Amino acid sequence: MTTRNQMAGGQETAADQSVCSPSGPGQIVLVLQGGGALGSYQGGVYQALHEADIEPDWIIGTSIGAIKASIIAGNNVDDRLPRLQELWRRVQRKRARTASTFGSIAAPATTSPRASR
Repeated sequence: MTTRNQMAGGQETAADQSVCSPSGPGQIVLVLQGGGALGSYQGGVYQALHEADIEPDWIIGTSIGAIKASIIAGNNVDDRLPRLQELWRRVQRKRARTASTFGSIAAPATTSPRASR
């Protein structure tokens, strides 16, 4: 797709816009930010892209997004989704164990320590 632009001196120039066009060549960049809750959404976003046969050319991530980005970049296309799913299963199991451990420690006391003095 070519458009015409006018320069300051009144001259017209042709500008090739194929890089910006969805039908033209370009690159797909997947940006994954940090934040624990976002980790589950990121897996779903990648799954939707993968199922549509869209694979990113570039992957950028911060915190949990960087972990997911490294799994995507470091695995073959067919292995990426199962590895992301396995990571999320492990994260959920660890959260459940941590919550049960800290839940019993942080349970409210039935009597005040000062009341027994």
